[in-house]
Amino acid sequence: MQNPPPPIPAPLPPPGQAFGPGQDFELTLEKALSIALESNLGLQIESLQSDIARYNARGSWGAFDWIFNARAGISEGEFEAEDPVTGGAGFVVETDSDNFGLDFTKPLTTGGTFRAAFDAFNTDTNSGSSLSDSATTDIVALTYSQPLWRGAWREYATSQQREAELEERRQGAQAREATERLLLQVANAYWDLVSAKEQLEIAESGLLLAREQVEQNRRRLDAGVGTEVELLQADTEVATREEQRLLAEVRTRQTADVLMRLLFPGTDAAVWETTLVPRTPLPDVITTVGLPAWTDAFSVAVAERSELVQQRFVIEAAEVRHTRSRSEKHPGLDLDLSASSRGFDADAGDAFQNAISYDFPTYSAALVFNVPLGNKTARYAEKIAWAQLRQARLQYNELESTIVGEVRESVRQVGYQAEAVRAAMKSRELAERQLSAEQARYQEGLSTTFQVLQFQQDYVAAMSRERLTRVNYAKATIALLFAQGILSPTLVK
Repeated sequence: MQNPPPPIPAPLPPPGQAFGPGQDFELTLEKALSIALESNLGLQIESLQSDIARYNARGSWGAFDWIFNARAGISEGEFEAEDPVTGGAGFVVETDSDNFGLDFTKPLTTGGTFRAAFDAFNTDTNSGSSLSDSATTDIVALTYSQPLWRGAWREYATSQQREAELEERRQGAQAREATERLLLQVANAYWDLVSAKEQLEIAESGLLLAREQVEQNRRRLDAGVGTEVELLQADTEVATREEQRLLAEVRTRQTADVLMRLLFPGTDAAVWETTLVPRTPLPDVITTVGLPAWTDAFSVAVAERSELVQQRFVIEAAEVRHTRSRSEKHPGLDLDLSASSRGFDADAGDAFQNAISYDFPTYSAALVFNVPLGNKTARYAEKIAWAQLRQARLQYNELESTIVGEVRESVRQVGYQAEAVRAAMKSRELAERQLSAEQARYQEGLSTTFQVLQFQQDYVAAMSRERLTRVNYAKATIALLFAQGILSPTLVK
C-alpha cells in the first residue's frame, strides 16, 4: 500500500497576524489577489509545466551537439593453407589483430552531417605470403553528407526545435490564462463574500425592525389600543426574518470557504477557523464613462486573450509539421563528400605519420538517390498534417466567435448593471420614505401592523437589491477586463 502524499504546508500568516478560532483576517481585494498569486496550487502546477516546456525546448537543441564515438577490439583466427616453403598442405596460418577507432560527428542545422574519423588496424600473422609478420594500417577520413531534397536545409532540420519553442510559448500563454482565471475567481469570490455580509447586515436590520414593531404592538396592546392579532402578526414576521437571517449567515460562511480555498490551500484547521473580514467597500462611483464599444474591446481581446494567443501558437506548430511532412514525401537525394588518407607500415608510428600527413589523399563525391515505392506512409502523413493545420485554423475561428460573444455580453452587462444600480438606489430611497410615512400614519392610528410590516419588507428588499446591483456592477467590470484579456491585480479596484 502506497503512503499518502505529504500534507500541504500551512501558509505563513503575515507579520502580526494569527490564524485560529476567533481570529479575524482583514482582507482588501488587492491583498486577496496578491495572496492567491503566491499560494494557489493551480498556478504552481502551471509554473512547473512551464519549466518542463522550457527545459524541453532547450534540450531539443542537443540534437546538434557533437557526438564522440570510440571503439576497440581484438580478434584471433587460424586457417589451413599451403606451406609457402614446401608447397605441401597442412600449414596452419595464424592471424591476430587488434583495432582501434574514434570519430567526432556533428549533425548540422542544414540537415547534413560532418564526421571526422581515425581508424587503426594492427595485424600479426605467420603467413609467408605477407610482406611482414606485423603490419599497421591507419586511416584518417573527413566526410560530409548533405540532403538535397528530402530532409534538406534548416527549415526541416530544426523543425522539431521550432515546435518545442512554440510549445514553450504556448505553455507560457496557458500559464497566463490560468493566472487571469484565478484573478477572476478570487475577485468574484471576494465580492460574493462582501455581498453575503451585506445581505446578513440587511437581514439583521430587518429583524431589528420587526422586533421593534413587536415591542410597539405590545405596548399598544397593554394600553388597550392594540389587538392580539396585530401582535401575532408582528411575532410571525420576527420568526420569518430570523429564518432569513440564519440563511444569510450560512451563505456568508459558504462564500468565506470558497474564498479561503482559493487563498489558503491545505487542511490546517486553524486557517479554516479564521474569519475573513473584507475591507474593500462596494463601489460608490457608478459610471459608464470610458466604457469601450464592443468592437474596440474585441480588438483588444484579439491581441491579448490568452486562449487566442495559445491557438496561434498551435497553428504555427501545425504549419511546421505540415512543412516537414511535405519534405518527407519527396524522394531522397543526398550529396556525399569525403577526403581520406591511408598509412600502411610495419611500424605503427610510421603508419600513423603517413595517414595524418595527407600526402596521398583520396577524394570522393557521390549522389545517392532513393525513393520508397508507393510512399504511402509519407503521402498520408502529409494529408494528416494538412488536416491538423486546417483543424487548428477552424478552432481559432470558433474561439474568436465565442470570445466576441463574451466581449459583447461583458460590455452590455457593465452598462446594464450601472443603470440597475441607479434604479435600485432610487427604489431604496422611495421605499425608505414610504416606510417612514407609514410608520407615522401607524402612530396616528391611520394604518395597520400588516401594512407597516409590508412596507418594512419592501424597504428591506430594496436595500438588498441595491447592494446586490452594486456587487453585480463590480463583478461586471472585472468580467469585461477578463473578456479583453487584460485582467491584472493593478486593474482590479
